[in-house]
Amino acid sequence: MKGNDFFIQAAKKPPFTKLHPKVAAFFKDYLSQEKVIEFNGRYVLNTHFPPYPSPAFDNLVAQFGSIGNIGERRLYSVTLAVTNRCMYNCWHCYNAGRNQQDLSLPALKRVIGELQDFGAVRVTLSGGEPLLRDDLESIAGYFDDSTFLNLNTTGFGLTHERAKRLKDNGLFAVGVSIDSFNAEKHDRMRGKKGAFKIAANALEAASQSGLYPYIVSVATHEFLQPENFEYFIQNAKEYGALEVHLLEPCPTGKLAGQQDVVLGKQDRKRILDYQSEIAQDEDLPILSSFSYL
Repeated sequence: MKGNDFFIQAAKKPPFTKLHPKVAAFFKDYLSQEKVIEFNGRYVLNTHFPPYPSPAFDNLVAQFGSIGNIGERRLYSVTLAVTNRCMYNCWHCYNAGRNQQDLSLPALKRVIGELQDFGAVRVTLSGGEPLLRDDLESIAGYFDDSTFLNLNTTGFGLTHERAKRLKDNGLFAVGVSIDSFNAEKHDRMRGKKGAFKIAANALEAASQSGLYPYIVSVATHEFLQPENFEYFIQNAKEYGALEVHLLEPCPTGKLAGQQDVVLGKQDRKRILDYQSEIAQDEDLPILSSFSYL
């Protein structure tokens, strides 16, 4: 569905009817450049936003209503690293060399309570590899439905049974890291034999368990070349991903000091151009990023 069509439908109902006219105008303008997909009876713009309708989306709208009031400033998006442990050796790891000792479950419960007290709309459970925590389902269950909950993972350990348990504890989406649809290249970039098969199986497990399946990839200069990007996005569709989220490489962790990996204005413009093109194609996965000009 085109973003414009979605806005026409949604604008007639709460919570959109409660929006300040300037905020509504922002949404209308933003949605005009996007597409929206229906997933399990709700609408998804991309994983930057909670699905509609949902209590988390209502939380988002309430926060927009308090823009400009410093005394009511709240949290929007949080990435919560529940562990730094990981069995992979990824080429771009930002967590390299960090403390491997996990926070206890009671400590995380307190942190999650504070995040919710500050109104966190969107939380991504990350790591390390978060699925290494046997208590990840309990961690997910500490959030109430005012928070839109995602999981970022290599896919290691995401069985159908575990995906179902995570969904039952409030998880909505699973972002599986894939660097290449050439299995050997992906395995090499992830530093683990069989990593591609693990990731592909995780996407399938997420989808079959009713979780929103998407791919997280790092947008290198090479990745963004038209022939490489087109191959990637077409394969993402074939493997069942509903969205591809692009991260930009940062000169930290394993890439510390490597300024050549940083994307320039031309690369970021290319990402935005790809997003605009893909938004017009109903057959391809959503493309999302944090890119800017």
